[in-house]
Amino acid sequence: MTISKREANRRANERWSQWRLLLSDMSITYQDLFLMDDDDLAEANAALDIYQKQQERAANKK
Repeated sequence: MTISKREANRRANERWSQWRLLLSDMSITYQDLFLMDDDDLAEANAALDIYQKQQERAANKK
């Protein structure tokens, strides 16, 4: 049975810290996510935030 669009949205929001990493350009795979605990996910998302800010600053300097 296929889940509803509403349920899919709820699940995606609930697991956003994982989806965000998967959808980023960090080359993280489902297997990588499976091996990560909540602390790893939080740290990886913080690192992605830092990286994005650095990229924004570099783009603004051009």
